[in-house]
Amino acid sequence: MADKVGLSYLEKLVGKTVTVFKGGPHSRTGELLAVQSDYLVIKTEDQQVVYYPLTQLKSVIDNTKNSTVSIENLYTRLAAQEAIMYPDTFQELVQSLQLGYVQVNGGGPSSSKGYLLDAKSEYIALTTEEKGLVFYRLDQIKSLSTAESEFSEVLPTIAFGGSHLFTDLLRSLLLQWTTVNHGPDKVEGILIEVNDEYSVLVKHKEVIYVPNDSINFVAQKVAVEEEENSQDVNMDSTTQNIIQPTITQSDTQPVNSTPARTSARNSTIRRMLIESIMKNSTVGQ
Repeated sequence: MADKVGLSYLEKLVGKTVTVFKGGPHSRTGELLAVQSDYLVIKTEDQQVVYYPLTQLKSVIDNTKNSTVSIENLYTRLAAQEAIMYPDTFQELVQSLQLGYVQVNGGGPSSSKGYLLDAKSEYIALTTEEKGLVFYRLDQIKSLSTAESEFSEVLPTIAFGGSHLFTDLLRSLLLQWTTVNHGPDKVEGILIEVNDEYSVLVKHKEVIYVPNDSINFVAQKVAVEEEENSQDVNMDSTTQNIIQPTITQSDTQPVNSTPARTSARNSTIRRMLIESIMKNSTVGQ
């Protein structure tokens, strides 16, 4: 894709108004701030800075003719941009945003907002309010932007170890309820096998085979089972269920939780999930 768009063409558009992607949930219009070795930077009218990997670009449209920006303002903005130093590669950019609150992909079912826990050479890890702990294959990300946090939380002090390989990440999620991909390609179930070519999930009586090359997103979400007349959660039991799950007929689907869950309790459960994954993430070290 990058060779079709053309770096030389894009560099001529720096400082001008462009539309990235002609349409769809990933399309944004704004000022092109910079073109790096494998990504570009735009600032939208609402002052949001969005980073687009060149490998995923379909089109970049020059909208300057429809802009009322004066030449004087253009030179002023270009001079100000010279002071901004962007990392050379998209991977270095992602690593520079670690522990910040970001949005992956601009919109639609593939979009997620959360704290960026880590950035490996093949994937990134986020903790999100809605989807739990999620992982994106780095070379399949359409866009990345910083965002304002929608919830207040101090991240646990833990180190995300493990391999940089996406298949090794999948192996660290074995025997846990896992969501794979978005939209019509979305499947979920207990992840029971991962080899170099495909992964296997079990849901009810279904056995689902998914080629590893087609997986660009995985997520894990904790559901806590509660007694009808109890408002307390047995954290020791929950932690044990996360770290050492056993596959039974009831385990092949997520447990329904009560709708009235407080934000503080969500944070506690999310921390437990993250800490569990971190302990299991040493596969391939």
